[in-house]
Amino acid sequence: MKLANQVAIITGAGRNIGEEIAHVLGGEGAAIAVVDLDKTRGDKVASDIVAKGGKAKAYVCDVSKEQDIIDTVTAVVSDFGRIDILVNNAAVSDNKHILDITKEQWDFTIAVTLTAPMLFGKYVAKEMIAAGHGGKMVNTSSTSGFFGRPRSIAYTSAKAGIVNLTRSMAMQLAAYNIRVNCVVPNKIG
Repeated sequence: MKLANQVAIITGAGRNIGEEIAHVLGGEGAAIAVVDLDKTRGDKVASDIVAKGGKAKAYVCDVSKEQDIIDTVTAVVSDFGRIDILVNNAAVSDNKHILDITKEQWDFTIAVTLTAPMLFGKYVAKEMIAAGHGGKMVNTSSTSGFFGRPRSIAYTSAKAGIVNLTRSMAMQLAAYNIRVNCVVPNKIG
């Protein structure tokens, strides 16, 4: 197994792309920290991985809140002893036209979709650096970050930001043997 003895945090892992990532990495031997706002969904994904012989635990985290992110990273290290992989997958779409979106909707979408990956990256990188073993991070962007959408303004802006966030993280963390990449899926239905 390619990822035996490694620990992966996956945000937004309670459904959709995040759930599939959790199953794939778990199937390769990684212990999975299933991070999701919805406890029921997170628990189900973790239970499914464990039922297949893997290791997983669910963590409830509101990624729009820095303290929740700090607490989650601390809990994962306490429970599993290390972090080797971070997949920043959690996101929320505003589905708003620029003439209709409120500042609160904008701020929330940016907090979940762009700020949270930076904060998870920051706190996980500190753990990886302290442990001295490097690591891997993957940020999930979207084709909407390159082409825009007629019915979304904050989400498309955040996903465009993820691309350059990834570039900057990659340059800044390379010296610590932390590799940072970005994936850019299209709409998953």
